[in-house]
Amino acid sequence: MRSLITLRQRIFSALLSVSLLLICLGLFLAHPPAAAAPGSAQDGEQIFTQLCSACHTIGKGKLVGPDLSGVTKRRQESWLKRQIKEPDRLIAEKDPIVMELLKASNNIPMAPLGLSDAQVEGVIAYLKSTEHQASVSTGLPSQYAPTMLIGVLALVGFTLIGLRAGNKKVDVR
Repeated sequence: MRSLITLRQRIFSALLSVSLLLICLGLFLAHPPAAAAPGSAQDGEQIFTQLCSACHTIGKGKLVGPDLSGVTKRRQESWLKRQIKEPDRLIAEKDPIVMELLKASNNIPMAPLGLSDAQVEGVIAYLKSTEHQASVSTGLPSQYAPTMLIGVLALVGFTLIGLRAGNKKVDVR
């Protein structure tokens, strides 16, 4: 009799372990970690923080340079790429937008940062992503709904299994 109980406990333990492993694997596969692609918003955020945030803010007002909140909606992407990559050339060409920005910043020109095209695209992708963040409503994002549902079902399932296993009557002699 004792060996039968031990065998049942081992089978139950093995099934529980396999179930936990499958749930964890399913959660990992449902939301794999995102790799940063070249020119991605994640790379752009790092570049912005390291090189741009000394002179620019996003939604916090003017510093040395203008506040960049909504800049991707106000300016064409081709112009933004040139402004970020070669601001000195736009000044030399007397670009009207750059000349206006130069006056607003006490004639302090933006320094060329020596960024690659992929880095410039990353900065622009980051600026675009900040505009999308402002319009997101509060609450649980829909991308987390499947994970939350699986988690709740797993908790209910394990609770029921635990209650069933806990109610076993064992004859110990």
